[in-house]
Amino acid sequence: MIFETIISTIDPNGNVNFAPFGIKKTREFILISPYIPSKTLNNLNSTKCAAINYTNEAFFFVNSIIGEKSFKKKRCKKIKGFFLEDCLAYDEVEVYEIKNDKVRPTFKCKIVESILNKRFEGFNRAQFSLVEACILATRINFLDEKKIMNDLSFLSEPLKKTGGQAEKKLWDKIEKFIVDGIRKKKTLKSN
Repeated sequence: MIFETIISTIDPNGNVNFAPFGIKKTREFILISPYIPSKTLNNLNSTKCAAINYTNEAFFFVNSIIGEKSFKKKRCKKIKGFFLEDCLAYDEVEVYEIKNDKVRPTFKCKIVESILNKRFEGFNRAQFSLVEACILATRINFLDEKKIMNDLSFLSEPLKKTGGQAEKKLWDKIEKFIVDGIRKKKTLKSN
């Protein structure tokens, strides 16, 4: 099973990177498989630690994808890094083992600290739609335009029915990001 999270890592200079990330979990380990190239990959290779932030706020997913990542953060307790101040919970992890791969190496990470910040209040279909739209946004370069637009149309329905103003503003942001990305891809292909 894949869990959608926000991973926070730091580079050797202490700069924080937040990235939406699907992870896998076992009882003791978290498996992180970043694509080559990525900041998360570089940071895990250099600092060997991360914070796995669990949130039901689509705000973090959308703003990470579009590059607006100046989130409130706090210093971790057991690793050199930061977690999202507003997350529901987080795990601090250290890299235990690396399985190399030409496309997506896997970092097997040991959980060294788990913190619960606040109570989970339930699912919202609009937030689900936003997270799925963020996943589409990361696949613009290898998915067919028609598939992306069909999926966006499908995802917009629950958003319209169950989302509030905040979710609708986030939808406008991620939709624009995707449409602009498709246009850019077309322009590059035609040149």
